[in-house]
Amino acid sequence: MSGLTMESIKDLYNRTMAQADPRVETYPFMGAPDKMLYAIGLYLLVVVQGPKMMASFKPLELRNTIIVYNFLMVLVSAYISLMSLRGMFKVGYSIYCDSLDKYQYNSNNEVVICWSANLKTAITGLVISLQYVSVGWIFFMSKLVEFLDTVFFILRKKNNQITFLHVYHHSTMTIFTWLGVKFLPGGTNIIYPLINSFIHAVMYTYYGLAAFGPKMRKYLWWKKYLTIMQISQFLIFLGQGILNSMYDCPFPKIFVYAVFIYAFTILCLFINFYVKAYNAPVRKPASQNGKVVENGHTKRD
Repeated sequence: MSGLTMESIKDLYNRTMAQADPRVETYPFMGAPDKMLYAIGLYLLVVVQGPKMMASFKPLELRNTIIVYNFLMVLVSAYISLMSLRGMFKVGYSIYCDSLDKYQYNSNNEVVICWSANLKTAITGLVISLQYVSVGWIFFMSKLVEFLDTVFFILRKKNNQITFLHVYHHSTMTIFTWLGVKFLPGGTNIIYPLINSFIHAVMYTYYGLAAFGPKMRKYLWWKKYLTIMQISQFLIFLGQGILNSMYDCPFPKIFVYAVFIYAFTILCLFINFYVKAYNAPVRKPASQNGKVVENGHTKRD
C-alpha cells in the first residue's frame, strides 16, 4: 500500500512538473523545487538557531552594510516594477483576466507565434516576453536575497523584529513566487511583481534612510502610510482574485484560489500588526512621588 502511495505521489509530481513553463527550466533554482525548499529550510534553521548562537556575542554594528543593502534592494525592486510595467505596454499583458501568455508551445516545446498577423511585431513581442520571464526570475531571486532582512536582525540582536508575520511572509512569498515563475510566468500574473516590487522599493527606501540613525527620524513620519500601502496591495490581489474567479478568464483557477487564500492570510496578519502598532492605547508612564518615570529613570522637571 505504501509503495502504491509513493508511486501515486511520484506520478502526481511528474504530471505537475510536466505543466511547467519550459522557458525557465535552465534558470538557477527553477528546475526541481528542491533547491528552493532547501533555501527555505536553511532560512528557518537560522531563524531558530541564530538568536541562540548570538546570545553570547555583542550586537554587530552593520550600519554601512545595511544602508548599502537597502538601497541596492531599492534599485532591484524598482527595476522589476518598471520592467513589469513595460511588459504591460510592450507585450500587452493585463492585470485582469489575461491569458497565460501571448503565444504557446507545441508538443515539441517549440514556440508557436499565434497572436499577431504581423511576423515582425510578433517576434518583437516574443523577445520582450522572454525578457519578462527573466524579470520574473529576478523577482523570485530577490525573495531569497530578502532573507538577509532577518539575518541582519539576528546579527544586530533585534530579535523582537523577528515576528511570526515577518517569518511567514518571507518564507511563503518565496514559495508562491517560485510557483508563479515556474508554471505561470506571464499573463495576469504581472500584477504581482508590478505592485509588490514597487512597494518594496518604497519600503527599502524607508529602511535605508532609517539606517542613517536618529538624524533622519524627522523625515520618516510616513511609516504608518507604508504599512497602509502594504495592506492595500493585498486588497488589490484579493480584488483581482475575485474578478478572475467570477468570470471565465483563460487562467488556471487553482492558482487564483491559492493566491486568494494566501493573500487573505497575509492581509489579516498585516491588519493585526497595524492595529497593534498604530491603534493600541498609549500607556501612561508610571510615576514616583508625582514625578514621571520613563525607562526606569525619574524624569526631572
